[in-house]
Amino acid sequence: MPKVTLLFLVVFLQSSLYSQKDFILLKADESNIIIDGVLSKEEKSIGVMVPVEYEQEPGDNTPTKVKTDVYVTYTDSYLYFGIKAYADPQNIRGQIRPRDKVEYQNEDIVFIRFDPFKDARANYIIGANAYGSQLDIRVKNATTEEDAFDPNYNTIYETKGNIVSDGYILEFKIPLNSIPYPKGENQIWHFNLSRVYTIDGIFHRSQSQRFDRNDPCWACQVTDRLIMKDVVYKRKVELLPYISGNLSGERESSLNDPINFEGINGEVGLGVSYDLSSSASLELTINPDFSQVEADRTQLDINSAYALQYPELRPFFNKGMDLLKFMDGAFYSRTINSPSISSKIINQGESSGTIMLTAIDQTSPYLIGGEDKSYIGDGAVSYVNAFRHQKLFNSGTKFGAFTTNRFYEGGGYGNLFGIDGLITINKIWRIQFELIKNFNKEPIQDWIDSDDTFLNKTVRLDGEKFSGSATYFRFSRQTEHWDSSFFYRGITPGYRADVGFTPKNNRKWLTFTQKYEVLFEEGIISKLETSLKGDITYNYDNDIKSRNFDFDLSFVTVGKTEIKYNYDINFLRNYLGVDYKNVGKSELNIKGFPTSNLTFVTKFTFGREIAYNEDIPEIGRQREAYISLEYKIGENLNIQPSINYAKLERLDKSNNFFSGYISRFAVRYQFNNDLSFRIISEYNDFNETFFIQPLLKWNPNPSTIFYIGSNQNSIHDFNVDPEDFDPMRVNQSQFFVKFQYLIGL
Repeated sequence: MPKVTLLFLVVFLQSSLYSQKDFILLKADESNIIIDGVLSKEEKSIGVMVPVEYEQEPGDNTPTKVKTDVYVTYTDSYLYFGIKAYADPQNIRGQIRPRDKVEYQNEDIVFIRFDPFKDARANYIIGANAYGSQLDIRVKNATTEEDAFDPNYNTIYETKGNIVSDGYILEFKIPLNSIPYPKGENQIWHFNLSRVYTIDGIFHRSQSQRFDRNDPCWACQVTDRLIMKDVVYKRKVELLPYISGNLSGERESSLNDPINFEGINGEVGLGVSYDLSSSASLELTINPDFSQVEADRTQLDINSAYALQYPELRPFFNKGMDLLKFMDGAFYSRTINSPSISSKIINQGESSGTIMLTAIDQTSPYLIGGEDKSYIGDGAVSYVNAFRHQKLFNSGTKFGAFTTNRFYEGGGYGNLFGIDGLITINKIWRIQFELIKNFNKEPIQDWIDSDDTFLNKTVRLDGEKFSGSATYFRFSRQTEHWDSSFFYRGITPGYRADVGFTPKNNRKWLTFTQKYEVLFEEGIISKLETSLKGDITYNYDNDIKSRNFDFDLSFVTVGKTEIKYNYDINFLRNYLGVDYKNVGKSELNIKGFPTSNLTFVTKFTFGREIAYNEDIPEIGRQREAYISLEYKIGENLNIQPSINYAKLERLDKSNNFFSGYISRFAVRYQFNNDLSFRIISEYNDFNETFFIQPLLKWNPNPSTIFYIGSNQNSIHDFNVDPEDFDPMRVNQSQFFVKFQYLIGL
């Protein structure tokens, strides 16, 4: 009998430890709520209190070290969160920032997480720092953080921050129809809140509900219930018109020639978004402007045999796009490069999700993955489709089917079909898979010039037909301290994803990873992590391509300084039919936040590497260094210089395969959360180019934007001595302006 009683007590304590709490909200009149950074007595009186009382880092569900009062209410149209975060004003970290530029590890931030469907298909996370600067993230249940987190997600909400004598006040006003939710007047959403902050140089994270470190499904642990009755659904209709123009010119043939400007190019376009219901929408864009304002940070590609991938920053590829996020590049939105028209239909059902996307692309990129290198060209008009349907059985099990299609004007196509799934076994064991088949016919075009072959076919685009397949299977076990995974990837020589990103194929990878992680509540080390990873790769002729081993060690210490060391050795690497043995290198990364105003990032790489782009590749001695600083001056000014140096030297030290650097300097003045002025300049020593980009930008929400700026480029492409090149002499000049405004009907 005592054993039965003890067992019952243990089960009861475990169930109550992570049980959900109900918060029944009181409906308020909208006139009683003012977003001004002040919590009035009336706003407090109509709000339901949500305590933020558990520390998750470095403590494990220990009492939080700071007090946070949260008041929640709702109206016919909005959810309202009023937050008083207690702190010493001198220790509050942060700055007035552009949207999504808040630094998670070194600022005081409050996050609100929503799971309206209560099935962990997605957590919609909105947040703001103490100054009201916004950031939002979308998270789904997946076996790796890379697959789970989508930092490019955006939604519309209003915030106001205010530093006060005993901390800061933060207010959120969230339109109910800005987040998809199930049909019905009475709503129960899963949610919770968290706050991150720094005390004595140590990062802390507190939360409104307990967190189980032995549960790898982070999205599944948002389970407190937000209960709202008599919710009034208001159909959202949005128009997004824009007008833009640019003036461009360049020197003709000599450094002494004047810049010859062409005529002004103007564009107009329109986007329409119509909510079919609280969980379904239709979007249509006519002549959309998918240009990006922020210049992509140049990646080092001087020794890359494969095409490089950049993040997606364009607003159209936001809502519902988590349904087209796959394990390894089956869909890549930046392959839709310059559409004249595009549309999306999204439906989030009670236990399913569906998306269908179409586009007519005017300049289609064409990527061919290969065994040892990739080929890329600029294509012409194509017609693009992407479709996925996903069925959710519970928070840990889901299956889906998908297809992408691209038809090229004048002939040629790429069709891809697949199924995928996630299966959770006993919480800590998970299986994720994708099975994909493609059928292609090349266009007859001159976009790619190569005499290479695959499957006894030419890489050159000459109308050949072929097919292929891809298989992805990941089996993982994750607990508080241990993370074990087995990952198999098989990509046949004929596999191609015309609306995706697959820069290499004809590979079968077997990867095993074992990781250990521990958090410490006291001491100079707050976090320790180490891992071992082994890879073996074959092609589809069963010839070995590589045998690789990785060792990682990282820890977080004083000043929130994170030190990571990686040793990567290829015991064997076959490249273009040649075996290279024992090619090993080390990488040391150090990132720190020694003060509230300073962030530094350094990366050093040293060892041996293959010179991939030589006519006859050979092993060289690699040296790389990357240093970046970010310094905040007051609440508004931000300065960020960086330099990226790389050298690959012959083993006999006779000369270098390459040597050079990319330096970048950015300055931003943020007038308020919506208006900023910044200048980015970059010099690329590898190809002797320099650009400077000043930009004035007004961006009150993810869709409304006004900017005016220019790109000034200096390119050493004339027949002059290198000593005569002046990076400050502009060869290409562009001025641009754009106004895009979101109209809600």
